[in-house]
Amino acid sequence: MYVYNLTVVVSNEIFELWFNWLKTDYIPKVEASKKINNTRIFKVLNTPSDVTFALHHETQHPQDLLDFITKDIPHFQVLSHNLFGEKALMFGTELKEIFL
Repeated sequence: MYVYNLTVVVSNEIFELWFNWLKTDYIPKVEASKKINNTRIFKVLNTPSDVTFALHHETQHPQDLLDFITKDIPHFQVLSHNLFGEKALMFGTELKEIFL
């Protein structure tokens, strides 16, 4: 499995607005792309002030992940910046599941 981990640090002052955007706009658009099989949302527990989430975008195909990262993620980053500015910061990490 291939995963794109998108970490988002969200200011407490815009959290409700951002979380609503995540549920009503971001996730439906990710699902509509058909490149990602599943998106899992995790709250990072060891952040002292702002709220931090790790969004795991999962797929079985490396090309789908690459297409998502190069074609979809830049659009989401611009949209997030236009809506929330520096109050919702995103950075991503590409992962591949390893079996022991």
